[in-house]
Amino acid sequence: MAAADTPDQAPNTPQFATTLRGYNQQQVDETLKKLADEVKTANRSRDEAMNSVAELTKALNYAQQELAETKAGLSRMVNDPAGPAAMTERVQTMMRLAEEEIAELRTKAEEDADSTRSAADAYAEKTREEARAEAERLDKEAEERRKQLDEEAARRRTEAEKDTEEALAAKRKETEDGLAARQQETEEAIAASKAESDRVIAEQEAAAQEKAAGLVADAERQLAEAEQQRTQALDLRQQVTDRLAATNAAVQQAMQAFGVGADQQAAAESAEPSEEGEGAESAAASKSKQPA
Repeated sequence: MAAADTPDQAPNTPQFATTLRGYNQQQVDETLKKLADEVKTANRSRDEAMNSVAELTKALNYAQQELAETKAGLSRMVNDPAGPAAMTERVQTMMRLAEEEIAELRTKAEEDADSTRSAADAYAEKTREEARAEAERLDKEAEERRKQLDEEAARRRTEAEKDTEEALAAKRKETEDGLAARQQETEEAIAASKAESDRVIAEQEAAAQEKAAGLVADAERQLAEAEQQRTQALDLRQQVTDRLAATNAAVQQAMQAFGVGADQQAAAESAEPSEEGEGAESAAASKSKQPA
């Protein structure tokens, strides 16, 4: 390969622009990408050389196979009794020359393959070493630049803190005064809101107590009316019961006077209480419907 024939040259050192925190990241990435591409190219060249060796080996095997077939054919011609003797000597000479040519081709192919493989390996190793050295150099320079920038930032930060100390104190006092004023306003607003809330709650409690007193008075009045109606119903029931008892006694006397049988009298007596109860309930219901 051409890369293997040329002497090693020192890689060109890329110049990077600097930013606040070190080298330009884009340029560093582009350089590392370029080195990685060179390594890939070397690996690809080595693979191509290996493929060439494989192709030459395949061609050599094919030539050996043809040589074997030719030898077999010539052997058959030599062993043929009908062939002339001069042909045998010529064929043997051709076979010897073919073997020598194949041996030369094999040797040259092996030498070319070894040379290509060695060149590819050397180029790949050289590219890897250059990329590794360049990466280490960039890391070292970036670290040194970072330290310088850190020291510069620390110095400027100290100066800025010293210059702004009084301004910060004034700003802090202004902020504290504003917070105190807002806190006082907030406390006054809370006190006014609490007084208004207490007044509204007191009014609501008074209205609720008044409403509750009215509801209690209505309930007591309704309870008194219900008690009165209950008393009237009980009295009416007693009156109805007394009347029914008197009526029952009169009916029994009449039945005895007319000679009604004992069975009919028992049936009449069993039916009368039910009728009396229904009458008493109807009378009580009518009485309860009357206005007090």
